[in-house]
Amino acid sequence: MHGLRYRILAGTALALILAVPMVGLAQGPNKMAPAPTTASPPAALSVEQTATPAPAPSAAAPVEQAATPAPAAATPAEQASTPALAADPVAMTEQAAPADPLASLDPADRAIAEKVRDLLAATSDKIFASKKERAAAEAFYQNRNFLPLWLDKGVENARATSAIARLKHADADGLEVSDYKTPTFAGLGSDALAEAELKLTQAVLTYARHVQAGRFAYTRVSRNIELPQAMPEAADVLGTIAAASDAGKALDAFSPQHQEYQKLKAMLAELRANSGGKKSEAPRQVETIIANMERWRWYPRDLGKAHVIVNQPDFTLRVMHEGNQVWTTRIVIGKPSMPTPLLSETMKYITVNPTWHVPPSIVHNEYLPALAQDPTVLDRMGLRVSYSGGGVSIWQPPGPNNALGRIRFNFPNRFLVYQHDTPDKYYFAHEVRAYSHGCMRVQDPAKYAEVLLNIARPNEHWTAERITRMFGHAEQDLQLQPTPIWVHLTYQTAFVDNAGKLQTRRDVYNLDSRTLAAIKSARGVIEPAPERRREDMVASSGSTQRKPAAVVRNGTMSQSMVYPTPGYARPLFPAFFR
Repeated sequence: MHGLRYRILAGTALALILAVPMVGLAQGPNKMAPAPTTASPPAALSVEQTATPAPAPSAAAPVEQAATPAPAAATPAEQASTPALAADPVAMTEQAAPADPLASLDPADRAIAEKVRDLLAATSDKIFASKKERAAAEAFYQNRNFLPLWLDKGVENARATSAIARLKHADADGLEVSDYKTPTFAGLGSDALAEAELKLTQAVLTYARHVQAGRFAYTRVSRNIELPQAMPEAADVLGTIAAASDAGKALDAFSPQHQEYQKLKAMLAELRANSGGKKSEAPRQVETIIANMERWRWYPRDLGKAHVIVNQPDFTLRVMHEGNQVWTTRIVIGKPSMPTPLLSETMKYITVNPTWHVPPSIVHNEYLPALAQDPTVLDRMGLRVSYSGGGVSIWQPPGPNNALGRIRFNFPNRFLVYQHDTPDKYYFAHEVRAYSHGCMRVQDPAKYAEVLLNIARPNEHWTAERITRMFGHAEQDLQLQPTPIWVHLTYQTAFVDNAGKLQTRRDVYNLDSRTLAAIKSARGVIEPAPERRREDMVASSGSTQRKPAAVVRNGTMSQSMVYPTPGYARPLFPAFFR
C-alpha cells in the first residue's frame, strides 16, 4: 500500500514538471502561459485530484497524457494517510475571513456599536469599578453584537428613561443619589453616545450592587460580624435589565424584599415628608433608619420559612414561621466589651442538661488567678479541673447551678456563641440586658425548645413540661435537622412595630455611628468574604460536637469566643466578674 502511494505521488510530481514546458511550447518559444485563474480553489486536494491534473490546452494535452498515465484509484485508507497539498494562501485568507457581527445592525446603531466595541477593547478603563465588572459588561455587549442597551438608533429608549428615573430616586432606599452619575444622551455624536451608554451601564451596576449588598464591606464596621453580604453578578444584573419590560422595577427587585427592610423604607419616606413637623427629631431618626437599612443588606435575601430573629438592642428574640410571629421572649446579650456577634446560621440541635466547658480565655484570665488565691474556690463553685500535658481544662457538670442552665441551643458558628438557659433569672427584669460574655441567655428556655421542636418535628407534640421532665444529670441532644431553622442575630436600633410605629433603641455597641461613618467615607467593590477554615467551624450536628472548642488565632482569643461566667460566682470575685 505504501509503495502504491509513493508511485502515485511520483507520477503526480512528474506530470506537474512536464506540464510547465509543454504549456510554454504550445504558446511559442519566448512566451510562458500565465497561471490559470480559478474562482475558488479548494483548501486541500484529494489523492485522486492530485494524481490526475487537468490537461493543458491545445496540442500539449496528448503529450501530457502520454507522459502521465492515470494511476489506479487510491483506497480510502490511502486517502486518509496521504497528506494534502498546500492550498492557495490567498484563497485560504479569503475563505477564513469572519462575517461582520455588526452587519445586521441598523446604520445608526452600528455607528455607536463600533465605538462601544472600541471603548471596551481599550487597555485603559476609567468607566467600570473593577476588571471583573468590565469583563462581564464586555461579554454582555459581545453577545448582542455590541447593540446599545440604552439607545435605539442613537436616541434614548424607554429602558434608559426608566433606569435613570430609578437612580435619581436612590435616596428612597437610603442611598446617595450623587453616587450614580446618569448621562445625558441628547445632542451627542456617536463617540459621546457610546461613552454615555457605558457610563449608564456602570451606574446601573453600581446601584444594583449597593442596594443589594451595601456600599462597603461590613468589616469596616466590626470584625464581630459574619454575614453573606452577597453581591449580584454583573452579568445577572444586565441580563435582568435587558429582559425586563420596566428597568426601574427590575432594579427595585435587587433591594431586600423582607418585611423589616420594607417597613423601614416606608417609614423613611414618611419622615422625610413630615420633616417640617419635627425639625430636631427627624434628621436623627432618618440617620438611624439609614444605618439600619444598610445593615439589612448584609443579611440573606430569604430569611427562611422558619427563623429566629434576635434584635440585640431590643434584648428580644422572636420565632417566625411562615411569615407569622409564633413566640417571643426576653434575652440577655454580651456586654459592650464582649459584644454578641452579627451572624446568620441554622439551628442544628438542642442540648438538655449541658456541660459547660470553660473557654481558655476565662480559664486563664479569670479562674486561674482566682485559683492561685484560693485553691478551693473552683470546687466551691461546682467546677472540675484537670491537668494534661502542661495544659488545664475546667468544666462544670450538668445541674441546676450550671452556668448554661438546663438547656443549650446550638447553631454552630466560628464565634462559638449560642443561646442557653441561665441560673441568673433576675437579669431579665432589667431594661438594658447586656451582661454576658457574648452568648445569649433566654428567659424561658423550655418554652423556646417546645416551639422549635414543634416546627422541626411537628408530629411528636412537644411541650415545655415534657422537656422539663428531662432535666437531670445526663446530656441529651434533640436534633432539629433536616428542617432548617435559621438564626439571625441582628442589630436593629430602629424598627417598625406591628402597629406601624417607629421604635428606636439605644446603640449599646456603637454600631450606628460606625455604620454612618463608613457610609460617608467608604465606597467600592465589596470583596467576597474569605472562605471559613475548617478549624474555625464546629461540626454541623451530632453529640460528638457538644463540647465547643475555643479557637485561638495568633496566640490570642477572639473576645467574642467566650461564654457566660456563673453569676453566683461574682460576689466571690468582683474584680474578675464586673
